[in-house]
Amino acid sequence: MWGLSITLACFLIFATTSFGAELPPFHTSMLSDDVSISLTVRSITASVVEGYDYDVSIGLLEQRSNGRTVFTDYGSHDARVRCLPGTVYVGGKKYTPLPTNAGRDWKEDLVETLCAAPVS
Repeated sequence: MWGLSITLACFLIFATTSFGAELPPFHTSMLSDDVSISLTVRSITASVVEGYDYDVSIGLLEQRSNGRTVFTDYGSHDARVRCLPGTVYVGGKKYTPLPTNAGRDWKEDLVETLCAAPVS
């Protein structure tokens, strides 16, 4: 119990104090054989809104298959995350992401990234 709390606290401190250092992508979508879009968590804080666990800022990066960056979106794409039940609030709408046969949704990946307990 305390191990998870300490790990999460360290993660939150690192993520909120690392200006310019984004975490690894939590979701990548292939637009074509040569272009992919990756979403990263730019910042994370405990949510100020009751019923949500985290307030996050999401970054977007477009890359070619050779690793060359085509576009970096420096805008602020804010979302709120509730772990149980997994819920994402973004763009004025609340989503409860569910796995589909078509693949994983970015909102599902965001909830899993922020809320999944580490496995030892």
